[in-house]
Amino acid sequence: MIVLVLAAGLLTALPGMLTCRMGGGHPRTWALLASTSLLAAGFYVLVGLALLAAPVLLLAAGGASVTQVCEVLVQRFEPGGLVTAWLAAGLLGSGVASTAWRLLRSRRRRMTLRVPSYVGVHEPHDGFELVTLPTEAALAYSVAGRGPQVVIARGLRARLDEGQLAAVVAHEHAHLRRHHQRWLDAIDASAGLLWFVPWARRCARAARVALECWADREAAEVADPCSLRDALLVAADAVPAHHAVASLNGADALVQRIAMLDGDHGRRDLSASTLSLLAFTAIVATAGAVSAGPQLAVLFSHLCPL
Repeated sequence: MIVLVLAAGLLTALPGMLTCRMGGGHPRTWALLASTSLLAAGFYVLVGLALLAAPVLLLAAGGASVTQVCEVLVQRFEPGGLVTAWLAAGLLGSGVASTAWRLLRSRRRRMTLRVPSYVGVHEPHDGFELVTLPTEAALAYSVAGRGPQVVIARGLRARLDEGQLAAVVAHEHAHLRRHHQRWLDAIDASAGLLWFVPWARRCARAARVALECWADREAAEVADPCSLRDALLVAADAVPAHHAVASLNGADALVQRIAMLDGDHGRRDLSASTLSLLAFTAIVATAGAVSAGPQLAVLFSHLCPL
């Protein structure tokens, strides 16, 4: 049963990885699919590793007495012996440490990217500050939190006309309005937990691409889509910001994003491929939940007497 839980974690990340190529038609749905699949994968892998490492964790937490009291539990959760338990504990500990380090690094990076009031030109806008950074480097990104900012470097702003600038601001405002910063934190945390899963990094990249496409679609509804497309081409050589923040060129999917802007900007029905991947994710996640339920019930039933 534990193998099924781990398999659920590994398989639920696969649909999100495919959004990099198939997500242009309905970016909001694909962003949800990519992010949810990565979060589900992280959750099930976390539960599966915790169940495999239960004997080691209990021994470390309470000593030999806990292991003796929970003898049945130890036998149930030791399908591969102590070697498997120690390996699972190592992967679990490294995954948790990687997640904590990533979140801390992202927080520090956002603090560095936030522009203080004495640097550049700060213009009050619709719920955020539009900051012109005094540098010739091409750069555009948004920083959420208290006092949200949309930061555009002077070098990039000089290369944009009025319509293109409005489109770029609308793109970054969409990131702030839709709280994409929280999505990025969740994606980064899940990718850290799944550092040993080969396709987790590609799934995280696909989720970030989907968020950028989502912001493009939102911006195209309030600004000229042609201006946004031209702005993307102008910013093609822009300096990429850290993945801790949403930036104009934060995802390497320029061709896909321009193709979406050149296509139909109205709402589209969910395609058969979208529904198929959503159904696949739901089925695998349900199977993992069903598999984990009995194991968790045994765990709690043996821990309650303590």
